Amino acid sequence: MRVPTFNSSQAAFSGIEARQVEQAKLQTQLTTGMRVNSPGDDPVAAAQAEMARSRLARVAQEQRSGQLATSLMAAADGALAQGVDLLQSVREALVAAGDGGYSDADRISLAKQLRSAREGMLALANTRDGAGGFIFSGRGSTDEPVSLGASPAYAAQAGVQRIGSDGKFAATIDGRASFMALAQGNGVFVTASNAGNTGSGWIEPGSVADPTQLIGSNYEITIAGTPGNLTYTVLDTSSGNPVVAAPGLPYQDGATISFDGQNVKVAGTPAVGDSFLVGPAGQQSIFQTLDEAIAVLETPSAKTVYSEKLTRVQASLDRGLDALILMRSQVGDELRNVENVSALGQQEDLLSSQRRSELVELDFAKGISDMQANQIGLEAALKSYATVSKASLFQML
Repeated sequence: MRVPTFNSSQAAFSGIEARQVEQAKLQTQLTTGMRVNSPGDDPVAAAQAEMARSRLARVAQEQRSGQLATSLMAAADGALAQGVDLLQSVREALVAAGDGGYSDADRISLAKQLRSAREGMLALANTRDGAGGFIFSGRGSTDEPVSLGASPAYAAQAGVQRIGSDGKFAATIDGRASFMALAQGNGVFVTASNAGNTGSGWIEPGSVADPTQLIGSNYEITIAGTPGNLTYTVLDTSSGNPVVAAPGLPYQDGATISFDGQNVKVAGTPAVGDSFLVGPAGQQSIFQTLDEAIAVLETPSAKTVYSEKLTRVQASLDRGLDALILMRSQVGDELRNVENVSALGQQEDLLSSQRRSELVELDFAKGISDMQANQIGLEAALKSYATVSKASLFQML
C-alpha cells in the first residue's frame, strides 16, 4: 500500500497559502476601511464605484456653477431694483412737471434731477460682476457694455451667457433688452401732432382697444369743417385708403377716436387743416427717453405742445419701467432655477455617495467576523499540514 504524502502535503500547503492571502486581504480592508482597494478585489463593484465617483464630481462642479450664478443673479437683481427706483423717481418728477403752477425755473430744476438719474442709469448699465466682467454684458464682454457720452450705444452682443452643464444657469443679463431696445409710446403705436399745426389741439399717447384688429399701418387724423363745427377724417397713409372718409365725423374735445383696434384722443381746439399722426411704435433706449424728457423740461413751449410731449415721454418712460420689472422677474426665475437644480444636486450627491459607500467601503462588523473565521480556518490548515507532513510508511506500519 502506497501513502501519497507529497500530494497530501501539497494540497495542505495550497490551502494554507490561500488562507494567508485571504487573511492579508482582510487585514488590508480593516486597515483602509475599504472593501475594494483595487479593481481586482471586485471588478464589477470597482467599475460601478468609478461611475458613482464621476457623478459626484459632476454634481460638485454643477453646485459650484450654481453658487456663482446665484451670486451674479443676486447682484443683477440689486442693480435692477436700483434702476426701477431711479425711473420711479423720474416718473414722479414728470408728473410734478405737469403741474400748471410750475415755472420754467422749476422745470429746469427738475431737468437737473433727471440728468442725475440718467447718469445713475448709465452707471447701473455698466455694473461690474466682481469677476472681471459686467452684469449686463449679454453674451460676455471685457469692456463696458454701454458706451458713455451723449448717445449711449450697446457695445456687447445681445443675449445671455450661460454656465453649468447644458447652460443651466444664467451668468449675465441682456443689457440690450434691459436698457436699449425699449418700445416707444404705449408699446404698440405712437402719436404726434403734425409740425405744421396752427391750432391748440394735441393728441394723447392712446391705447389698444382690440389687438386682433391691429394691422400696423400709419394713419393721419385730419381736422376739417368750420370753426365751431369741426369734423375729422382718418386716412390709412400706408395703403392710401380712408378709414373715416370725408366729410368725416364731428370732432369733440377729448373724445375717443377709434379705428383698427386703436383708441386715441385729440384734446384742445385744433385749427381746420391741422392733422395728427399715428404709427407703429419703434424702439429707443432709456437714455433717449430721458434725453427727450430733459429737453421737454428745458425748452419753453406752448402749453398744448408741452402737454403732448410730456405725456408722450411719460408713456415711453413707462415702457422702460416695464422692461426693468420684467427683467427683474426673469432674474427671479433664474434664481429659483438655481435653487431647484441645487436641491436636486444635493439629493443626487447623497444617493451617489451612499451607492459608492455600499460598493467599496467595508462593513467593519462583517470584516472582523470574516477575519476571525479565516484565522480559525488558517490555524486548522496549519495543524492539518503539520499532521500530514509527519506521515510516513514506517508510521503506517
